[in-house]
Amino acid sequence: MICPKCGRKYENDMPQCLWCDAPNPTMNKQAEPAQEPIPEKIDGTSVTAEQNYECSESSKTKEPEDNTKPRKGTLIFWMSVIFGELGVHCIMSGRTLRGWLYLFFGGFTFNFLKGFLSPLNIHFPLGVHILMNLASIVVTVLACIDVWKIAQGKYVHFKKGFAYTGAKWMFAIAILCYMSNGIFIAASTTKTISNGFFNIETYERTDDNVQACQESMASSVEDYINRQEKFFAAEKRLGNFEEIAFIPTAYKCRINHFVSQDLGIGISIKYRSFITACKTGSIWTFSASVQDDKLVWYTTTPKDENCKEAFPKLYEIK
Repeated sequence: MICPKCGRKYENDMPQCLWCDAPNPTMNKQAEPAQEPIPEKIDGTSVTAEQNYECSESSKTKEPEDNTKPRKGTLIFWMSVIFGELGVHCIMSGRTLRGWLYLFFGGFTFNFLKGFLSPLNIHFPLGVHILMNLASIVVTVLACIDVWKIAQGKYVHFKKGFAYTGAKWMFAIAILCYMSNGIFIAASTTKTISNGFFNIETYERTDDNVQACQESMASSVEDYINRQEKFFAAEKRLGNFEEIAFIPTAYKCRINHFVSQDLGIGISIKYRSFITACKTGSIWTFSASVQDDKLVWYTTTPKDENCKEAFPKLYEIK
């Protein structure tokens, strides 16, 4: 072996030069472990690089999503406030069956059917009206309870188990919702009762009933005119219902199909039922004016031909 430093010769198996102590370069190469060649794939990529890539990918595994984590409740809160009786918030929270029950028994569907079928002269019996109105009140109360639970943050998704977060401002909206629903229920109940809700004749349309009703109403108007004529002959002026001792009643109609109003110079009759094709809210007026110390009567009647067909007696009053 020739030393690369001093140029002198020494044995190949010696670790260093005998004269200058320079290391034997041949011995250093033998001491290093032989590196095996990295196998390559057909496409030129190495196996080691692929293994490292797979390891890096496996180290980045995603953590499973926590379904029990609370979710923001703003959207479902407004759905319960605005569309509570339609059951939208129930369906959103996984309560599908309850949502459909809200929709069918919350009053929306029933009122829609009444409005659609009434022009076709198709009406529900009294029992159905009572049950549906009671069911509507129950659904309204349940929807209000849902609104309050959401505001408290206690409303939970039925299937996934997470709760909807509430907020303090939701309580104010919930209270306003309760007040408006309470006023609506009270007003609608009062109006329903005043319109003869518990009178079966209002819901059972028969030809005899309609005939008796319109004849009774016509007789009532004629009675008013006669009493007004007698009062005017004695007092030379027109009087109100109390002064002429007139009691506005429809007799067999039980004041359910019509309502009378004192105009001071006459009387108005307003139709408020739905047992005929005559439009609900149609009005007849019978008023008087003084001409040559006599009363001259004027009549205005609905232009609806269905009203004339249903109540011809009211058109014959002179």
